[in-house]
Amino acid sequence: MITVKRENLKRVVQDRKVVEFDPEARHGKITGSRFLAVLGKDEYMSDFRAACLIARVFYDDTKTKYTEAGEIIEPVIRSYVRSKCGSELNDLLGISGELSVEEPVDKKDCYYDHFRREKIFGGMVDGYVDVKGRRYAILEIKTSSDRSNWFGENGEQKIPEGYYLQASLYAQLSNLDRIVFAVGFLEDADYDDPGRFVPSEENTLILCVDKKDISEEMKAAEGWYRKYIEAGVTPEWTDADEDLIMEFTSCRITDMPGEAQMLFKKYAKYMDSDEDLSDLEYSLMEIMERAAVEGVDNVIYEQNGVRFSMSLKGVPKLIATRI
Repeated sequence: MITVKRENLKRVVQDRKVVEFDPEARHGKITGSRFLAVLGKDEYMSDFRAACLIARVFYDDTKTKYTEAGEIIEPVIRSYVRSKCGSELNDLLGISGELSVEEPVDKKDCYYDHFRREKIFGGMVDGYVDVKGRRYAILEIKTSSDRSNWFGENGEQKIPEGYYLQASLYAQLSNLDRIVFAVGFLEDADYDDPGRFVPSEENTLILCVDKKDISEEMKAAEGWYRKYIEAGVTPEWTDADEDLIMEFTSCRITDMPGEAQMLFKKYAKYMDSDEDLSDLEYSLMEIMERAAVEGVDNVIYEQNGVRFSMSLKGVPKLIATRI
């Protein structure tokens, strides 16, 4: 679910298609997951959305079966990599010394950032591979349902560019030169029941590579940060960001008095009938208008599988849709 932090949001500038925020507020960082968006290389996230996340204009705690599966399976794969120390992992790294896999610092203990001394870049690693007690490589754990992203037409191993850039960023921030990727290939049933996944040579790939030289990419990202985040304004939004603009210009009512809830519930019950609901609509519009906060164009409330929305522009009108 998307939650807007209105204390950080100053203004939505419709004619320029940008959002202004407080440049003096405490901001987030360019993490591995935002690095590609900032560089314009992420097909799922625009740099506008990345800027809003870094500026903490909103946060999104939506969970899917894919993210939940990844969280559950990550420690299982890390243990699997640990079991390969002294054999396969030594061979892949070309090292005869004693290897071990270091657990990452818990996200709550590090305030969701393993690189707190860095000002612009940050994020959390999945672990480290140590040689004789000293960090030697970044451990990057992934789950995937598509083997073609990791193997070429002739069966040769490959690394998706985005993952390579993200892992190289963490390697650079850790002052390390090597990366160990561990990829679990999941079936549909594994997403439905992640606890059933057991890593093996058939479903888990381990490969070791040198980090990429990302000095130019980091320089570009730093320039982007200073241009937008330190100036308190986002890049222009795209058509794909219209869902965010709707959230920024809307007020979501999440809590209502019991009497008001009963009115919404009654509307939801009879909205598909021939009953005249005009008086009820008027009452609901009054409730929603009183609940609106300054600077919004719409008010949204959801109850009993129905989304009630009302525009504050022009003639007020209540729209109720099943969700």
